Amino acid sequence: MVARQTRSAIVLFLAILIGLSIAQASGSLSSPVAADNNLTFQNLSTSGPNDATPVLQVEPTAKSISAGSYAQFELNIDVGEPANVLLVSNGIPDQSVVIFTPENGIADPNFNSLLTIVTSSSSPPGSYNITVAALVGGQELSSDVSLQIASATPQTNNSLSVPASSSLSVRVETDQSYYKPNETVNIRGVVMDSAGSAIPDADLSIQVDGPTGSEPVQLTGITTDAAGVFQTYLTIPINVTSGAYTVFAAASKSGYATATTHTNYVIDSSSTSSVMIIQLYSTDATNKTSAVFSVGQTVLIWIVLQNIGAPIQGVIWIQILDPRGTLVSIQLQISTLATGGIVKVAFGFSPTANSAQGIYNANALVSDKLISQGGTFLANANAQFVLGE
Repeated sequence: MVARQTRSAIVLFLAILIGLSIAQASGSLSSPVAADNNLTFQNLSTSGPNDATPVLQVEPTAKSISAGSYAQFELNIDVGEPANVLLVSNGIPDQSVVIFTPENGIADPNFNSLLTIVTSSSSPPGSYNITVAALVGGQELSSDVSLQIASATPQTNNSLSVPASSSLSVRVETDQSYYKPNETVNIRGVVMDSAGSAIPDADLSIQVDGPTGSEPVQLTGITTDAAGVFQTYLTIPINVTSGAYTVFAAASKSGYATATTHTNYVIDSSSTSSVMIIQLYSTDATNKTSAVFSVGQTVLIWIVLQNIGAPIQGVIWIQILDPRGTLVSIQLQISTLATGGIVKVAFGFSPTANSAQGIYNANALVSDKLISQGGTFLANANAQFVLGE
């Protein structure tokens, strides 16, 4: 999704350089609580809408809350064959944040997510029509829900603060992981603000770099639609060089800080590693999807990734920042990332009585070796969860 992803990568890089020894001494650096390195391989590829029309369902269709509390809606998407899914929303109240858990993934043939709308005591009372949009295999779906916010009460008037929406966040994907010469690449994604609300009319600049970094392809004149979605196409030449390609996307709009991100695809095969984080989301200790937790609960941060390039011994990192931006946990795992293999890892975080209430950022990165050994970050992603009373 917060330039959230780029800023998170920089913060984690600095934290690793200057804070790793502190984390080790304090015991906050640990291995994951769960891992699966033998998941079934799947080629992440969707060619767009198929004969079966995708269906987006959101339940319930209406909720009423007081300012300072949160509302949750369950999302289900049904498709006829595997399809990539990206989620975004619009119409979020001021001084509020929307969290999809998860915000992307693969419908095969179903995809489920939990939409959490977190309000603060400053969120204006009123009736809000919120549009949930899903980009499913290149096809846009939408569904509306109603949220009624009443004035804050002494019971809900907590210390939760919501960051100002002054920065952008961008997600980008391709319709397939692997291509052949003369095929067409569908590059698509979503742009939102730091509160998770869709940004229409944002300008996108896309650059595709080849295996050697030479002869980059520039794609300009791309803007987001009313749902914050963008799509463009690139035809692969017949005499193209085989290997890993990187798609860089930069989103900009007046009044916002620019956001950047990237994704990868491979033409034929690659002699270098090329890692993508497929999903990043939170659950409780029973593996129930959740975005809101309280002191005493264990938060599990799940990372699902795939290496579409050459096999490596990768380092999977998770960093957790509290609402003040303070680093509260760094964890890592060294894992074999086979070509085409999917790795799923969970890292645990247990808030204490002194933990700050509010919105936490979980930043995930993958590097080809330890940074102290000259490693390079290959992929990064960001997710959020809330710590309440």
